[in-house]
Amino acid sequence: MRIFITGPQGFIGKETARQAQIQGHDVMGLEKPFRVENPPWSALEEFRPEICIHTAWIATPGIYVTSPLNESHRAWGCNLAVGLARLGMKHLISLGTCAEYTPSFHLLNEENSPIRPSSPYGLAKKSFHDDLLGIAVVQGFTLAWARVFYPYGPAEHSQRLVSSLIRGFEENQPLMIENPNAVRDYIHVEDVASALLLMAERKVHGTVNIGTGNGVRLGTLESTIARLMNIPFDDKSETMAQGTGEAVVAEIGKLKAMGWTPRYDHIESGLQTYPSLSPKSTNQ
Repeated sequence: MRIFITGPQGFIGKETARQAQIQGHDVMGLEKPFRVENPPWSALEEFRPEICIHTAWIATPGIYVTSPLNESHRAWGCNLAVGLARLGMKHLISLGTCAEYTPSFHLLNEENSPIRPSSPYGLAKKSFHDDLLGIAVVQGFTLAWARVFYPYGPAEHSQRLVSSLIRGFEENQPLMIENPNAVRDYIHVEDVASALLLMAERKVHGTVNIGTGNGVRLGTLESTIARLMNIPFDDKSETMAQGTGEAVVAEIGKLKAMGWTPRYDHIESGLQTYPSLSPKSTNQ
């Protein structure tokens, strides 16, 4: 397949491009100095992508949730979709987010769970999805909306939670988690990329959750990292009235129906891909 990937130097985009090339696909990435707002249309016309996997979006921790660039990315993405369709693109896979959902004690389902985003980031993603649905009908391509849960992996931004927890233990300044009883669905970036590429190969359309279906308490995440680093840590948060146990965990029946299974289905196995948490590192 001829696949055009936006954000090929980003956390998810880079891993997706890597796996796509290993699988033998013809890959073109949106490389600097070009950006989503000014794509290299001449090169794209020559490449003629069959599929676009659109991963580019503002994602800087501490900034992305409320950034006005969320609305800019929405507009840029719409223009990109129209332009690519005019060049013959037949299928678009774009990243959504679990922030579109309302947290629930039940697994979040693509068809039935309430969509009520509470942040500018979640609102912009939802609006972008709505925009793309209309554009796809007019321009004649199929759309897959990949609603990604909590991606993690050793190449993530240094301010993301797992990396921040590791750094806190390394510096003997453990991070204070605001809501340790909250439950989240952490999915390794390698598994996110493999799911996106399977969706591309199958020409899947509609909304698909990208998660593991397994939730982990944030307090347990912290204590697991401490244990992997051989650092004494007493997780008392489970028995303390600290925050709520609100959950954001995916129901992944659609992914399973494609034959997809996560390589790292439990958080501990995925955490061990970080150099500081690998068995070789902690046994030295």
